[in-house]
Amino acid sequence: MRRVVFAVAVVACVTALAREVHVSPAGTPEGDGSKERPLDVFTALSAKSPAQPGDTILLAGGVYEGKMDGIKRIPFALAVSGTKEKPIRVTPVAGQSAHLNGTAALTSSYAEYVGLEIGDLKWDATQKEHKAETALNATGGTGAKVINCNLFGGAMGTGCWSPAVGLELYGCLIHDFGYLDPRGGRGHGHAYYAQNEKGTKVFQHNIAYRGCGWNVHVYTQGGQITGFDLLENICYIAGAYKPGQTMDNYLIYGYVPADRIRLIGNVGYQPTDVERWRPNARMSHLKAVQNLTGEVRDNYLAGAFYGLSLGDWKKIEVTGNTIWSTGIHVEISSSPTGSALGKREAKPDLSGYKLDGNTYIANGKGKTFYHGASENKVEAELLTFAQWQALGLDKTSKVEPGKNGKPTGTRVFVFPNKYQKGRANVAIFNWDGHDKVEVDLSSVLGQGQMFRVYNCLDIKQTLGQAKPVLEGKHAGGKLAFPIRKDRVSPDFDAFLVIPE
Repeated sequence: MRRVVFAVAVVACVTALAREVHVSPAGTPEGDGSKERPLDVFTALSAKSPAQPGDTILLAGGVYEGKMDGIKRIPFALAVSGTKEKPIRVTPVAGQSAHLNGTAALTSSYAEYVGLEIGDLKWDATQKEHKAETALNATGGTGAKVINCNLFGGAMGTGCWSPAVGLELYGCLIHDFGYLDPRGGRGHGHAYYAQNEKGTKVFQHNIAYRGCGWNVHVYTQGGQITGFDLLENICYIAGAYKPGQTMDNYLIYGYVPADRIRLIGNVGYQPTDVERWRPNARMSHLKAVQNLTGEVRDNYLAGAFYGLSLGDWKKIEVTGNTIWSTGIHVEISSSPTGSALGKREAKPDLSGYKLDGNTYIANGKGKTFYHGASENKVEAELLTFAQWQALGLDKTSKVEPGKNGKPTGTRVFVFPNKYQKGRANVAIFNWDGHDKVEVDLSSVLGQGQMFRVYNCLDIKQTLGQAKPVLEGKHAGGKLAFPIRKDRVSPDFDAFLVIPE
């Protein structure tokens, strides 16, 4: 098996005088952090780490085994902290790959975890013989960043809780997580289970897929869901571990009002629609509350029965999006789908809603919009696009024709990585069923730069276990990406491009 380095980014945040603290799978607590006497990973990443603000903790390549308590994994404690001016950086040695075999609990302040692989190799969706915690569970600290990491094999992908203030997840893969109800119910565990109260959590340029539950799950009953930026992420086939299950790619709702929510430039694909109360993207509420401020801009959302489910908002802008669903493109409802609120007395007041400049792709149905007060829509309550526009919504928006109820053509998205030149995420919608689709990577790769391209469906655990679908030296021009047309993702593929 070829050993592959998982994208160690170059982050210009460490001063020239900063110290390197070396860690090895064979390191010991008695080590001094030199190359000759490396530390063990538990000491180096603990709150009592000898690393000082501005230092870089370098993990030698290899597998770092997590501790066990019977059949249950004890999470690695990621607690080392720097300062805002001098964050600590934790990353593999250049050209090597470091895997924390288990799960991790993050409480660091001003630490940047870059290019690590964190995941339990014994995880399986039953959780019977081997129990794994959340792959990366952030429960405290301020200003931590998790950059270009590969996260998998946990009861959830990530937990991003309110005490982890100012947390940023950037450029990560989050996949193959959660657990299935042995009684046959829905899948549990999400790529992100998130709450927030102070500041803003930022999730940007991540790829989430093939879990047991939802992908983005910003939800609360007693906490807060205030301040989230979800920017240019790729979320697809949510809930795919249970065949035929429909789960949300983007869910922001709860028992309390959501506020300061920005969903911008994201891609969402959900091929199943059997459970029609689970939309592709949901920005609504589970109780009879009014959300405060939100922005939904420049997203491409395709699939599920509902494209975008909006609850009651005081002020929200929905602009520049492309939406296709098999049933209802957009709803604005005081009892949104999946809320179990039944029939409310009043529809949402539309004075705070700005919907315009959007593109909807025809699905063969005449009435694909809803403004109302009922969770259980009936045909008489649904609206044509003209009736929707008569409400003052989507005045300059358009409905484009499809074919046999689906979109046509191809649509390619390239998201260059801001921390590492030559790395990018690529999303391809292949509505016409081509075997290959051309992609322009001139904004990512330099002339003559060596690269590898992975189809994310091939990445199930560590990257070293996956085989690239393309590799070589970039000669300029476009690259022909091979398209999988897999049964779980027939119209869509996501790819990771990394430099040699």
